Amino acid sequence: MGNAPGSKRLHGLGVSRKMQKDIESSTSLTLPDEVMDSIKKAVTEDVQKDIITQREEFAKEREAHAAEMERMSKEFESQASKLQNMIKEPEEPETLDSIAASLGRLRKKDPTLTAEKIAAVLVSTLSSDA
Repeated sequence: MGNAPGSKRLHGLGVSRKMQKDIESSTSLTLPDEVMDSIKKAVTEDVQKDIITQREEFAKEREAHAAEMERMSKEFESQASKLQNMIKEPEEPETLDSIAASLGRLRKKDPTLTAEKIAAVLVSTLSSDA
């Protein structure tokens, strides 16, 4: 059959010498160095542009993420300080000024309320709470 390795196997699969000669070509496909350099340069430029674009997008995303994290951090700190203030300082009891103002408004609504009646009500309320 032939001296080439595997020729028997190829001929056994329906390949003849004539078909092998038709398929094989003696010309090689080599490109000049200038063309290869031009192709490499174009591909390299495209890849570099893509990389630069991706880096810019990642930088923008990183900045947005950092700003969001900073905002959330400040919000959490403010909420924590509010909670700490609520724990440390329960609601302040009404001062005497606010009580006096409330009693003054009551006396305007009902002129029959005298200081003695108000004092009696306060004393009875305080003594019943104790």
